[in-house]
Amino acid sequence: MASRTIYDLIFNGFENIDIKKMLVILDETYDAQITLHQQMKKYINSRWYDRYKYEYNQSPKNKLIAFYSDLYYRKDHLKIFTDFIKEFPQFDYVIPIRLAKDRKNFSRGIKMTKWDFSNWRKIKNVKMPFKHKLYLIRVLGLIRLYYPQMKRYLDAKFYSYGLVYNDSNPYENVLVQIMRQKGMYTATMQHGLFDKHGYWKGLEFRTSVADDWLAWNSHTKELAMECGIPEKKIKVLGIPRYIHPVKSAEKNKNKTFCVVLGSKKASQENKKMIQFANTLAKNQGMQYFLRCHPTCKEREFYALINEQCQKKDGTEESINQMCEQSDFCLIGSGTSMVIDLIYLKQPFLQYYQEWDGNEYKGRKNYFRNEEELLKQIKQKAMFLDEKSFNYYCTTSKVKESYSQYFNTLL
Repeated sequence: MASRTIYDLIFNGFENIDIKKMLVILDETYDAQITLHQQMKKYINSRWYDRYKYEYNQSPKNKLIAFYSDLYYRKDHLKIFTDFIKEFPQFDYVIPIRLAKDRKNFSRGIKMTKWDFSNWRKIKNVKMPFKHKLYLIRVLGLIRLYYPQMKRYLDAKFYSYGLVYNDSNPYENVLVQIMRQKGMYTATMQHGLFDKHGYWKGLEFRTSVADDWLAWNSHTKELAMECGIPEKKIKVLGIPRYIHPVKSAEKNKNKTFCVVLGSKKASQENKKMIQFANTLAKNQGMQYFLRCHPTCKEREFYALINEQCQKKDGTEESINQMCEQSDFCLIGSGTSMVIDLIYLKQPFLQYYQEWDGNEYKGRKNYFRNEEELLKQIKQKAMFLDEKSFNYYCTTSKVKESYSQYFNTLL
């Protein structure tokens, strides 16, 4: 009798690994809006072409190793990881290098197709749309290709500790389990702003498999505990992207504010944010510009902006530069940049539809509608105190904080 769900199956290549949490990640992040044609194109490209090669940086004496994988590859995240890990010479590390051009690989295609066929026989009778099955087969094959490659680095010599950038990434979720099977102690970094009540409902916490969870701040620690991670596993150490301290922005007062938009998943909220910006700019006699998430572009919102919006390309602009060019920011509910604004002491107001109107962890700079937005501007509620910095950013001495933790492992 066929299994009722994917969670009942033992997929080829994962016989000795508990992949239930990894399957939860794949199931809950599946994008049903992608067409069958798009899924087919992704599948074919993933089988017959190499897009990345891996670089293994190592020193013979090191017993600690760290990984950033390519499944959710983003230049900004790779830079955060490499800037961070290079500050700790006791680590070997493995990173993907994007090839200048996709490279056709016939042997890869044959090998992966064989895996796919064996796993397709197992999943074909599960009640699920065909394109969803195709998505699962595609990513399962990629994970099956990834982790044996990484295991070769793990087998190159003895390692006692393994660190990954994000164990809610399916690649790294399985890799952590491989490391634990080898008797290694493991940890995951925090790669973004997580919210039990946000779009992913605490997915990053619920699916974690690492021994330690390295949190940015006390706020994250509280959320992680609400989602079931034991307090003893959570280490509050600061924000890795500020391994090199950054001074607060020097303001250029020019009656301009910035609107920070979320990812494609926050499309409806992004449209509301632009409506708020149009109202505020007209009311205050100001101009504004958009700071778009890497997954969306400013041109997507041209039909919504008014004449007071400055169209400019900010893709290469640092967050600090963004703050210097704006008197304050409006920001949505689901982007991690809110933590950067607190760290840089940038005045801002945050849209949060479910805010109950009460002070939240020392912050009053929330609004739910246009009326509250204008009221908060009038009352200058966008300024935060040192208590908020300590709660959301932990420390400006990030390297010292992580060094103390890593030193306990040696």
